Order: sequence, then structure tokens, then C-alpha cells
Amino acid sequence: MTCWPRGRAALLVCALAVLGSAQQATAQSAEADSEEPPFRLDKNGRPTLTFPFGEVQLRGRLASTLQSPAFDRGNSTPESVWQTRRLQVEGTLFKRLEFEVSREFGDAVEPERDVFVNLRLNRKFEVRAGQFKMPFSRDALTGGANLDFVLRSLAGRLLAPGRDLGVMAHGRLAGRTFTYQAGVFRGDGDNARTSQTRGGSRAVAGRLVVAPFAAASNRALAALQIGGAMVGSGLDNQLGLRGRTVLDQGVFFDRVFVDGRRLRRGLEAAWAHGPVSLTWERMTVTDERLGMGTDGGALTDIRATGWYLAGTWTVTGERKDGRVEPRNSLFDGGSGALELTARVERLAFGAPADASAPADPLAIIPGANADRVTTVGLAWYMNRFLKINANAVFESVHDPERSPAPEDNGRFPTAIVQFQFAL
Repeated sequence: MTCWPRGRAALLVCALAVLGSAQQATAQSAEADSEEPPFRLDKNGRPTLTFPFGEVQLRGRLASTLQSPAFDRGNSTPESVWQTRRLQVEGTLFKRLEFEVSREFGDAVEPERDVFVNLRLNRKFEVRAGQFKMPFSRDALTGGANLDFVLRSLAGRLLAPGRDLGVMAHGRLAGRTFTYQAGVFRGDGDNARTSQTRGGSRAVAGRLVVAPFAAASNRALAALQIGGAMVGSGLDNQLGLRGRTVLDQGVFFDRVFVDGRRLRRGLEAAWAHGPVSLTWERMTVTDERLGMGTDGGALTDIRATGWYLAGTWTVTGERKDGRVEPRNSLFDGGSGALELTARVERLAFGAPADASAPADPLAIIPGANADRVTTVGLAWYMNRFLKINANAVFESVHDPERSPAPEDNGRFPTAIVQFQFAL
């Protein structure tokens, strides 16, 4: 295969195309071998080392993005950056003990991602311990390789807790009708931690997803899932959450000091049948401000509310089940798979008005503000490893003066293209 790349994005695509083609060829030769060697490529092309008592598998993800306008919005030249450089090792020992270790190269602050062990007693009851994603938000829990858009929703990135150290029980009941997760964690997730604030502590989290028609013979009906989640954690006189635009180009609601309890609540619904999928979520985060008034009383809570509605359609007809796998690979005489995507969302911050509360100089906070976003996209899956995802993002901030584009009444578009290799 001949490739003449120009620039980082082209180099990434060409290099990964060669790698993807080589891996497919190796996988085919491995399957043709009558004896399965200790080291092999599994049916998904992932390097796998097999032992008498288990196996270890290597996974990874590379992604680079090309964005226009650039991050400072004053530069019309498209800007290319690495989005992800992830290496992951996972395995199974003695059929019941699973483990996973992943590292994000290029993140000097928190390079470790998932580091956990999982004991599977049966499908009804499993126990996970270590650092992993807390059970909240379908969007936040979806793996990066399976995302339909270049970036997660604003609510999924800013309101969902993310990863932390903890212990969690989880499993499935009544077949696939009920899926539950419940755990305790040291903090309330890395999404709330920055160089300015440490986030909440001592979190308790739970999530329940119900497939009410899982036993139905109608597959379209059986695919419906609805769920809810809740996370409670403690706050100790610290800075709370803030509202940022999609590509971190501006802050539309700055942090204020909070103290007491933080409560996250979420509702979700998802449906996928054939080449089509629909997903909806709504999340709220309430931060108390106990004992922060001049008289030692409580101030009005800070509340953040986010929601999104997303839909996808695989134009080439492939079944939608996580990451689309093309029926006809680009490197096997086909053209890959094409998927159209669209999402509308809104993230708002503020404090509910309380006319009966006495005036307090410490109660002054930034005025309520919100960011409304529409994203449309086209994803090209060249084979099971390689994807190019192009998104057009249209944002509108309610208060233009607290947006990256006050001269345009708070409205600004951004185009972003992602080049991804997922093993």
C-alpha cells in the first residue's frame, strides 16, 4: 500500500490504514491455522496471549482532531491536536477474575484511567474494585471507541462524575430486563477535579436500567431501555462546577464556593434497531451552600441542568450496536460504512430565586447562563479499526458577554474532524 501523507492528520490516517490492513491479513492467516497458538489475533484483530488459566489482551486507541476555527477563535487556520493516545491491557483469569489497566499518554496530571479487578460470581452478581467510571450517565459510560460524535455531550463531560477509586456491585437480573450498579467511592469523580478544586468526597452512587420489553418477540420493542441514576457526595467549603463551551473555548458560568452535599440525578432512555438509534438523557447537579451566609445560615443552592437528544442512521445499512462494523471493508474491495448523526443539547447553570430570603452580600453569584448546542455529523468507518468523523457544532450562549463570541450575539460555529484508530 502506497501512501504520501502531508501533515499530522494525513500521516495518522495513512499509518493506521497500513496497520489496519496488516492486522486484517494477519487475522485471516491466524484463523486459517488449525492450531490456536498462545499468541494470536482474536476475531476482532486484537493481540491476545492465552494461558492455561486465562488470557491477556492488548487494546488501544489513537485519535487526532482537526478544528476550525482554532481554539483561540482568532486564528482562521485549522488546528490539529492529539485527542487520545490510549493503551489498555485487559484479561480474564480462572474464568471469573477480570482485570483492566489503561493509560492515557500525554496526560501529565492523571495519566491512569481504568485500573480495576472484577470478580464475576455469575451474571446476577459481580464485584468491581479499583479506579473506574462511576455509574452515572449513559453517555459518560460509553467507551471512546463507541462514541457517535467526536466529543461527548456537555452534560456527559461536565455534570457526570467520571472515574474514581471505589468498590461497586453490579449485574443483570431476569435475563436482560434489569441492569444494576451500586457502589461507594473515595471522591465524586475526576470530572469535578481541577488544579483549582478537589471535587467532592465520599460518594455513594447507584444506577438502574430497565428493558421493560426484553422478553418480547418484537425486536424493535425489546430494544427499548430506560433508566435512572443518583450520586451523592460531600463538599467542604470549596469551588464547585463551572460551565464551559463544547471545545473549552470559553467559560459561560464560573465556579462559586459551595459547602454541604452535592446531589447528581439522571434519567436516560435509549433505543436501537437495525441501522437507527435514539438516545436521550437529562441530568441535574445541586450543590448546597450551608453556613455560608453572613449570619451563618445557608445560601441558595447552585444548580446545573443538562439534557441531550441524539440520533444516528447507518446509511449503508449496517446494524447499530455500539461501534459500526462495515460489511465491506475499504481494504477488502468495499467502501466501508457511512453513518449520519445529529444531537441537540443544552447545559444551564444558576441558582433558583428565593424572594423570601434576606439580602446577603455573600449570596451574589454570576447570573444564570446556558449554552445551547446543535451538532450534525458524518462518520466514515473504513474498517472495524479506522474511522473518520466530521462534526459541525453550532453553539449559542444565552449571555453573549460570557461567550467566546460576544460580537456575534453569543453564537459561533465550529467544524471538527476526528481521525481515529481503535483496536
